[in-house]
Amino acid sequence: MKPLDAIDRKLIALLQDNARLSTVALARAVGLSRSSVQERLQRLEKGGVISQYTVRLGSGGDPLQAWLFLRYAEGFSCDDVMPLLVALPAVRACHSVAGEIDMLVLVQADTPAMLSEVREQVAAFKGIDDVTTIPVLRVMLDRG
Repeated sequence: MKPLDAIDRKLIALLQDNARLSTVALARAVGLSRSSVQERLQRLEKGGVISQYTVRLGSGGDPLQAWLFLRYAEGFSCDDVMPLLVALPAVRACHSVAGEIDMLVLVQADTPAMLSEVREQVAAFKGIDDVTTIPVLRVMLDRG
């Protein structure tokens, strides 16, 4: 199977958010025709990336996860940064916190290079002063 591209990752993220989205809605969201989206979904299913529509990532290997600890630049807040984070399909969760850091962001990627790319995108956002990356080695408990 060929490597996942940005559209494949966007389709997966959309289905993870709502596995009941119609092919037409998915096509509209990624700017492709319905038939192109159907072909991509069939390829993802045959390749084992989508194993069922609860959506679970399949035999493509366990995705990599990392927590990004963000500190805002002076004068910026969660409200400034959230629209930028929501636009990234790799962002799986965001938590506003108090203390030395301002936000915890859970990101997921297929390869270390993709993880690095996401981290660099976030670090380049206007309003972000510092990013510390904490890779997840093993998930010991996830009740979510």
